[in-house]
Amino acid sequence: MVQKDSATDMSRSAWTSKASRSDNTLNESGSFRNAGLDPPVRPITHRIGQGHTILLTGPVQFKLSEGRAECFGAPITPDTWITVEELRQEPILATEPAALEVKIGPDGSWKELVESTIPTGWTEAAHILQRQQGVAVIVGEADSGKSSLCTFLANMCVQNGLKVGVVDADVGQADIGPPTTISSSRVSEPILTLQDLRQETSFFIGDTSPSSVPDKLTRLIVRLKENLVGYSELVLVNTDGWVGDSAALRFKDELIHETRPDLVLGLSRGSEIDPLLGMVSCASIRLPSSIYARTRSKEERKGARETGYRRFLLGSKTMKISQENTTLRMFDRSEQQILRWDGKLKGFFSGLLDDHQELLGIGRIREMNDGYALVETRTTERPRFLEIGNILLSSKYEEIGYGMLH
Repeated sequence: MVQKDSATDMSRSAWTSKASRSDNTLNESGSFRNAGLDPPVRPITHRIGQGHTILLTGPVQFKLSEGRAECFGAPITPDTWITVEELRQEPILATEPAALEVKIGPDGSWKELVESTIPTGWTEAAHILQRQQGVAVIVGEADSGKSSLCTFLANMCVQNGLKVGVVDADVGQADIGPPTTISSSRVSEPILTLQDLRQETSFFIGDTSPSSVPDKLTRLIVRLKENLVGYSELVLVNTDGWVGDSAALRFKDELIHETRPDLVLGLSRGSEIDPLLGMVSCASIRLPSSIYARTRSKEERKGARETGYRRFLLGSKTMKISQENTTLRMFDRSEQQILRWDGKLKGFFSGLLDDHQELLGIGRIREMNDGYALVETRTTERPRFLEIGNILLSSKYEEIGYGMLH
């Protein structure tokens, strides 16, 4: 996520060149604090030639002080501090000679490139979508750059006057909503990241892997797509990175069949996506990943999800939910279940749903007694359904267990 006028704790990069590091750290709210040094973090000015890129890996704050620059096609607002968060990498392209003021946090880094990080094929795909419009599904393996491509295409088409909607269908690395959910949003202006979008409709899937409930996931992705089609000229469906085995291919093939896209965009570093593109009956285009796309470790992906849980759960209050008024069920079941408190449910991630089974908010089970549940949540709306997910969270919203309920 890129935030304006704030600083949040962010990530490390194993492959970019390290910038000069300070002894400043980040506090629990995410703001830079000085660890015994005075003055606090001082910005370093970097001048960028036209057509060059500064590749920033958080924790970093930056401000455009001279010239013009863009990120994934979105113009950078001058004289505004912007934060690149943990486990995020953002390319800032100078569209004319420019200067950036940059504050580097712990393990933050930057690297100057003499070219754009956006492959030519991405721009060509944007031109096709501007003419064709309709529904486009983006597929590719993990860390191939699907969210970056989706952001770039949305920006290019919005700036060309199209009404654009986005379905974030990546349950493991969700951008718009919390982890284990899928969401939709309309794009009204250029964005620096999909996390800049406000979730308009969300559904609770309950697991970070699509393999546990593929039919449920497909059905709800189609609902999100249908919700957007009525008022969007272009709908972009950004999918998860599960493509590497026969079960994944069956799931993606069924998803594409049910969403009925006008175009499938296959993103890959090599030939990994070719078997899937060979299965689809609609038009498809194979696009290259950016050579600068960063591959994250399993622990980094887990850390990104934990940042997502905290993003939607910090500041929660306890809600008492009666089983008399609320249907209680597991994420992979459709029927009401009578669950007795025996300690096993404490800490489990949950979704609070309305009459239409749309997400009101996520929660963490604190207690389950006969007849009621105590749930930590930020929503104040009473749920019609309480779905218990497959992830066990600590009191600090860290993932500490999976798949322990069946």
